[in-house]
Amino acid sequence: MTSSGGKSSGARAVPPGSWLTIAFIAGVALLLWTSFSLSRASAWVPRWVLAITLALLLLQLAGELLASRNALAQVQMQAANGRRRRTVAAAAWLGLLMLLAWMLGIALGGALFCFAWLRGHAGERWPLAVAIAAVLGITLWLLFTALLGVGLYPGVLWPYLRGL
Repeated sequence: MTSSGGKSSGARAVPPGSWLTIAFIAGVALLLWTSFSLSRASAWVPRWVLAITLALLLLQLAGELLASRNALAQVQMQAANGRRRRTVAAAAWLGLLMLLAWMLGIALGGALFCFAWLRGHAGERWPLAVAIAAVLGITLWLLFTALLGVGLYPGVLWPYLRGL
């Protein structure tokens, strides 16, 4: 999974909001380092204050990195769940197509599947879904049965439906 910059989202070592904390850490560390040039009598107060500030900033950075890692793990888990859900849905739709084609035949089963797909998955309006499904069923029948003379698979229920 790549971000808009083309880099992998897992390769980002520092979250974007932590750069300010890192800049403060660098500034406090520089001030702490320069405090060693002061005399022993005047250096102990800045050293203590800067050391405590540096420790708190490092804790802040650790918390930001941990929160970023947890957020990234949560986003990756949601993406994996979404892919899994879409895979199961696609398998279910293909299973429905195969079942309808086997039971009702290619033309009628394909038309009913087209209607179910347009209404259930695509959310099309009833009149449009019925019209497209009817055109598909009639086109399949006309093209293969009437025009080419090749009979499509009639389905296992077709002999029982003829008697109705």
